[in-house]
Amino acid sequence: MNIYQKINNNENILLIFGGFASHPSHFLPLIPAHYDFILLSHYQHLDFSVLKSLLQNLNKESKITLLAFSMGVFVARVFMESSQDFNRFARKIAINGTEFGMHSKFGIPPKIFKLTQKTFNLTTFKHNLFGKFFNQTHNFEFLDSNILREELGFFIQACLQFDTITSEIFWDEILISKQDLVFNTQSQKNFWIDFKGAQERILEIDAPHFAFFDWQP
Repeated sequence: MNIYQKINNNENILLIFGGFASHPSHFLPLIPAHYDFILLSHYQHLDFSVLKSLLQNLNKESKITLLAFSMGVFVARVFMESSQDFNRFARKIAINGTEFGMHSKFGIPPKIFKLTQKTFNLTTFKHNLFGKFFNQTHNFEFLDSNILREELGFFIQACLQFDTITSEIFWDEILISKQDLVFNTQSQKNFWIDFKGAQERILEIDAPHFAFFDWQP
């Protein structure tokens, strides 16, 4: 995974777990000026040793908001299970994803995930990702389609490897977009309501999968 950071000893820190195909250029314009941040993207492994070292070196008084987007919700779950330090974060926010990532009922169905990898088209994905805001994303960068196809393959294997949730993680806020064309809205509700019983913490917004034009932390 790639880790992009800006740490200037600000009190507030955003720890962002980006989703599939996420790039720092997608998030930098949205980060408040008074926030430091650590941003994860382009996943090729789930070795969190560098991230854990970064977090250990932060001021213990820092207020860290963990923000997980799309497949980043799955990655954040695996990270928190490996660290068992849930209380380190002032808030945990999940946006358009589930802790399973790929799942027949509680995530993106495996057949759809595998078909997406096989037939991946970056232009189509961008339209599904940004929806009505597509024309506002010309400065957003993406890696090459072949590299992104490999990332999809990584996620397929990782979701199979970590297909059992071993810790009860409390998420303070859960955002679900009504216009999500990437991560099925009903699958998200199945997970957050039926599996987690977190209905009272769900906020549904009229937004596409990339919800950050309508909502900011």
